[in-house]
Amino acid sequence: MSEPKGTIFIMDDDLALQKVIEFALRNEGYEVVLASDGQVGMQKLESLSPDLVLSDIMMPNMDGVEVFEHIQERLQDDGIPIIIMTALSRKPWFADLEAEGAVIIHKPFEVDYLLEMIKTTLS
Repeated sequence: MSEPKGTIFIMDDDLALQKVIEFALRNEGYEVVLASDGQVGMQKLESLSPDLVLSDIMMPNMDGVEVFEHIQERLQDDGIPIIIMTALSRKPWFADLEAEGAVIIHKPFEVDYLLEMIKTTLS
């Protein structure tokens, strides 16, 4: 078996979408770690150093914006990109997240588009 392309950490409370993305990423050769909300995600990140974080904005316990604010400095200092998924229409504060280094992708999206974005971001 070949070496994994990298580890992608997914935080999303939509378990169906999480499974679709997980399947597609594993099929492309990535390792995948999952969390169903931001609070669980923050706990997992204490012992994880992913190559990329993929997080939803609207989650219970700790939303994606809070997650981004907590992990952005540590991860981005290590060069780890953060992609934020959202079903929200464009909000003025999205620009603040993007200025801090987040990449925002709007739901619904094609899985192939996400895979290409991840591949481009990691290369």
